[in-house]
Amino acid sequence: MSQSEHSQVVVPGAASPAAKSPIRKMCFFATLGLVLASGFPLLAFPEAGERVINSLFSFVTVQLGWLYLLSGLGSLSLLLWFAFGPLGRKRLGEKIEYSTFSWLGMLFCAGVGAGIMFGGSIDWAYYMKYSLLGAAVGSLENARMGCAYGMFHWGPICWAIYATLAVPIGYSYYVKKAPVLNLSQVCAELLGVRAHGWPGQVVDILFMAGLVAGSATALGLGVPIVAEAIASVAGLDVSFPLQCLTLAGVTLIFSVTSYLGLKKGMCRLSDINVYLALSLLAFVFLVGPTLFLTDMGISCLGLLASRFISMATWIDPAGEKGFTQAWTVFYYAWFVAYAPFMSIFIAKISRGRTVRQVVLGPVFMASLGCGCFYMIFGDFGLHLQLTGQLDVVNMVATGSGAAAIMAIADFIPFPALYKLVFAAVTAICMATTFDAVSFALAATTTRTLSPDEEPARWNRLFWAISLGLLPTGILFINGPLSVLQTASIVVGLPVLCVLWLGVASFLREYRRTGWVGDAP
Repeated sequence: MSQSEHSQVVVPGAASPAAKSPIRKMCFFATLGLVLASGFPLLAFPEAGERVINSLFSFVTVQLGWLYLLSGLGSLSLLLWFAFGPLGRKRLGEKIEYSTFSWLGMLFCAGVGAGIMFGGSIDWAYYMKYSLLGAAVGSLENARMGCAYGMFHWGPICWAIYATLAVPIGYSYYVKKAPVLNLSQVCAELLGVRAHGWPGQVVDILFMAGLVAGSATALGLGVPIVAEAIASVAGLDVSFPLQCLTLAGVTLIFSVTSYLGLKKGMCRLSDINVYLALSLLAFVFLVGPTLFLTDMGISCLGLLASRFISMATWIDPAGEKGFTQAWTVFYYAWFVAYAPFMSIFIAKISRGRTVRQVVLGPVFMASLGCGCFYMIFGDFGLHLQLTGQLDVVNMVATGSGAAAIMAIADFIPFPALYKLVFAAVTAICMATTFDAVSFALAATTTRTLSPDEEPARWNRLFWAISLGLLPTGILFINGPLSVLQTASIVVGLPVLCVLWLGVASFLREYRRTGWVGDAP
């Protein structure tokens, strides 16, 4: 086969002018049906459904925790090889589409959702009830370890999992000129022509179903924060109508931005959000205990660097098997559920960038951004705990994490304004994430999609609205959104298999043909 033949990928039936529909009907309707079929039992029998999901969650985290830890290290190792190996200087396409600031802002906002606003503020308070790597519960060393663990969970391994398939997907889309932007195309080397038949559809359906469930986790963390902030400022109680209005407001934002498209919608919204978040971080750093935040932040960074391998491999086999399973494996499984979507999104916005940039952007720059939230928001709350001004640990143990975040905000100058801006950043983080999610879902269900095109507006809008329906149903029956968070971890297991199928397919193809465009 000639080099020019290698550079073009033809998807059977995808580019046919006789195609009756712009969408892949099996992928579209099967995913919708799977979500409805799995969501109905949760709505009709919430208590029984929660018990079943919790049992599956326990099995996945306890029995298969080692698999997620090794997978995380595998993703990081793979991406470091991509960045600093022979592929580092290869370029995905010809023309850079977005400025570096907007590019980093979009991938950061898409990946963090509301999780970084919640976790960055109070994760350490949840962690302090555990003995972390042997540190005594309640000790200053354990508090430092808790802060370091937060940065670890949202650090290089998190973003490596997110970006595991970004290079393979970008290579297929921008270098080989595949006319589709989906996961099954990346698996074509192993699946062969079956990648364009029902086996490929199954790959995409598994990824999409996992993504819809995983998206609920971000809503489960973010909606309570925004509702709590509004209630606190307005003197209201956090009620079902308020939570529904909050969810509807966030859904409206990302539905509008999704309808407008990446350049006019999400790009501008993420730019605004980055400026707001940076302003919020700078404000807390300057008006808070600046010296403590600086000293503790540097200390925790050093602790993270020195104990990184231990954190990445600690399962506590002879202990109670509590912390790693409840938190590290939980985070990893959540990231895995999001990984194909994030890889598709990172690939889409990375036209013209080198492989090294596509790796270092998320793995190092986004990790640094997440670390700032933990070193400023998190350490501010820790300072209140250590000085006896506010018992944050007891608040998260006996009540709502969102309420604890708002209680911390009361110690910051202009608390009402701070809470509203904090809520706005949280809402926009959720909106940008779901904007990217709806794009990935719409792209996967679209028959053909050239680099200069976006999925049909109705398709993007349909998925944007659909993403808010299941959490709304859970709220309507007064069920906990945490059940959706747990469900996302369970569905992450088949997605993990799909993820590494794509990696194996890309590596096999690269070994066989090299990088398209290289001299033979």
